[in-house]
Amino acid sequence: MIIKLDKIGPRGGGGGGVRDVQVPPYRLLRLTIHSKGAINGISFSYIGSDGSVHHESWGGISGFEEHLIQLGLTDYVKEISGTTGTYTRDHPNIVRSLKVVTFKRTYGPYGATDGSGRPFSFLVQGSARITGFFGRSGDFLDSIGVYIREC
Repeated sequence: MIIKLDKIGPRGGGGGGVRDVQVPPYRLLRLTIHSKGAINGISFSYIGSDGSVHHESWGGISGFEEHLIQLGLTDYVKEISGTTGTYTRDHPNIVRSLKVVTFKRTYGPYGATDGSGRPFSFLVQGSARITGFFGRSGDFLDSIGVYIREC
């Protein structure tokens, strides 16, 4: 299956290692955000352009609050927004908060909810949808970008 994707971002800092999907993402199935004062990590599953289900897990994912977003057959992600900024001296520019807007509802924000940090937003128009993520992570989610598929 050949699909046209746009890659937008990332937003955040340059710490951690580069993270990207294994196969171009066709459809996002679920997303779990791990947080506690910042975004410690994300896990997600997607259907790739090869028709198989793939799983990714980035950043610190154990011992934190887990926020599961399960997408039904008629639901999809329209917007990812949040803030980036300083968490600790050792983490001067990471993803501090995330909010996810799907066709059916809004989830979050998760992580820092005190309004601090620099805001960012990835918003799709029309029938486009967010199908996957890329960025950087180590102990935390250092940066996040999105894959967008036009439908």
